[in-house]
Amino acid sequence: MLKLDQMLNQQIKQLYETGEMEPLQIADVLSLDEHSVKMVLISSSPKFRKQAKKNKSLFTDSDMDMAKQKMVGLIYSEHDNVSFRAAKFIINENSGRHDIKNVQNLNVNINLLNDQLVNAKKAIENGKNKIIDIPSEVSHLAE
Repeated sequence: MLKLDQMLNQQIKQLYETGEMEPLQIADVLSLDEHSVKMVLISSSPKFRKQAKKNKSLFTDSDMDMAKQKMVGLIYSEHDNVSFRAAKFIINENSGRHDIKNVQNLNVNINLLNDQLVNAKKAIENGKNKIIDIPSEVSHLAE
C-alpha cells in the first residue's frame, strides 16, 4: 500500500501529464504551495523536466534561493534522517555530483515539503512586518 504522500505525488504527476494542468493550477486545486508541486514534478515527471529544459524561467532566482535556504534549514531538523539527507544533498550538490538522473530518483515527501515552504514564507513575511520593541531598560536611548 502506498503512503499518502506517494499517492499525492502520483496525483500531482497525473494532473500535470494527463490533466494538462499547470503547477499553479494543481497547487490551487490541492491546496499546496506551487513550489512543492514543482519539486514533485521535477522529480517524477519526464514531461515536466522536458518543459523545464525549454523554459529557463520555470524557477525564478527567488525560487532557487528559497530552495537553498530550505535545504540548509533542514540540516537542523529534529529528525535525524531528514538532517542526514539534507546534509548529504548539500555536500553532493557542492561537489557537483547531482545530475538529472539523480533528481529523477528523488522521493519527495510532498506534505513535509509543502509545510516547510509555507512556514518559510510565513517567517519571511513576519520578519518583514515585525515591529522592534525597545525594552524599558534602554528606553533612555530612544529619547
